[in-house]
Amino acid sequence: MLTALLSILLIFAGVGLLLYLVSLLFNAFSLPLDGVWERWRIARCVARGRRGDALREAGDVDGALREFRAAFFLYPVRNRTAASVVVNHHTGLLSRLIALTEDVQGGTVRLFSLAKVDRLLNERSELQRRYFNARGAPNRQRRRQLDHDLDQNRRELQAALRQMIVEIRASRQPARLQ
Repeated sequence: MLTALLSILLIFAGVGLLLYLVSLLFNAFSLPLDGVWERWRIARCVARGRRGDALREAGDVDGALREFRAAFFLYPVRNRTAASVVVNHHTGLLSRLIALTEDVQGGTVRLFSLAKVDRLLNERSELQRRYFNARGAPNRQRRRQLDHDLDQNRRELQAALRQMIVEIRASRQPARLQ
């Protein structure tokens, strides 16, 4: 009887030790895999920007607008190097949208939502910087607040980008005077 209890106890201890070792291995591999996943998603957004360039060159303005809008990377970035890549990518996308608008409007650019998109992208960059600084701090409340702020910024940015795309499409319509 004592032997059976001891063997059951040893089995549970062995399973617990095995689960602990598996969790250690998972944590060791999850950080590099998370970075790979993030780089893949950023590369996918950059590729969508290039597809938008090709569509713009081919004269497909609607397709280019669709690709440019989808090319914005609106997820929290975990790596500082990737964050600078994302900021540069967003700057490039804004300049492409301005160039596309200039082509569509015949040399002028009138986008009321452009300033809002630019402001929200700058705000996102600042939130991302504070997010990096808070990652090392033990204050979970501050990190949760920054996650919430980044999510709120993402939603506002998506709405502003939709509005900007609508403005660009509307500027293509010929003016009707009656």
